[in-house]
Amino acid sequence: MRIAYSFAGEGLGHATRTMVIGPLLERKHEVTYFIPDIARAFIVSRMGERRYDRILHFAFQKQGERVLLLASIFCTLPLLFRFPIEMIRLVGRLRSLGIEAVISDFDPFLPWAARIAGIPILQINHPGIVQRVLRPRPIAVVTALVTRILEGPWNERMLISFYNGDVGPILREEIFSHPVRDDGALLVNLKESLRPVVLPVLDAMGLRYRLVPDPRENFEEALAACSFVLSTAGHQIIAESIALNKPILVIPQRGQWEQNLNAEMVEQTGKGRSTTVTRLMADIADFMSHLERYRSNRLPPRFSIADGQKAILRGVEAFLRRCRRRKSRLVLVPVPPRSIGRRVQSHGQACPETPAASASQKPRLARTS
Repeated sequence: MRIAYSFAGEGLGHATRTMVIGPLLERKHEVTYFIPDIARAFIVSRMGERRYDRILHFAFQKQGERVLLLASIFCTLPLLFRFPIEMIRLVGRLRSLGIEAVISDFDPFLPWAARIAGIPILQINHPGIVQRVLRPRPIAVVTALVTRILEGPWNERMLISFYNGDVGPILREEIFSHPVRDDGALLVNLKESLRPVVLPVLDAMGLRYRLVPDPRENFEEALAACSFVLSTAGHQIIAESIALNKPILVIPQRGQWEQNLNAEMVEQTGKGRSTTVTRLMADIADFMSHLERYRSNRLPPRFSIADGQKAILRGVEAFLRRCRRRKSRLVLVPVPPRSIGRRVQSHGQACPETPAASASQKPRLARTS
């Protein structure tokens, strides 16, 4: 089948999942990737030349470690004005490419275009987990509503998570390609906004660390070699750290409930804990004194770190089979020239007032009941 695949530009977890799932789908299907400009260089450097197109993307506005929700909503207003024009362009692209199914990882733009074009949509993501794991807090309820809007429309959905997911996390083969060891350095996975706050603390403590994302660093080798991980509370880095049995200390972004929920679940796994920038120095010292305990803790049964690649591929293929069955309900019905514009009954029967069509006449499509 001809598939269009899109993902959100906020964070690298969506792009990372695309790098795993996309090539698996390419074994049987034609895949065109609709990617936001902010992630294009990262994707092309990892996946090489493929069929790419562009989409708009929603970005959170931040101040240091804090997500500014109202500012994010305000900065989204220009996208709303561009939305109709973008829909016209995307619908045209989907039709010109002959796309038969759309798969989206938390991108709303391509799914809306697919809905307009009448193309079935499969949504696969992690952020939607906040709709399933609700907490009696205003921010949790608001986040659940916002994530539902940011998913866009979908016919079916699969949630990817090491907790409460439909499938386990998507683990890249590359993270298992290096020997797991402890070189005494920690792996620091931080965005630019947090580095001026966190790095001086690490320098003051005299700690050795490797900083990512950085084009000069091999992330997979650094993860396999580190003593422990210090990171924001993104789902992908948490899952990959636990998979290699690397203790992880997370700094959830304030104002982003999904990361706070992830941090809560990290502590429940026994494989790490959460901290804040104000407690960072004391918490790092305490965390380092208990590294062996975090490594030896067994993962509770309700959490799953089993690679979800096979499960999600089965789910995607089942969805595509259902798409093919729906498409097969379109049958060719011979319609004579005089009946164009008249009603056609189901099962290919002409209306009573319509003369029978000859076999030589050009067929038109009609949907069966």
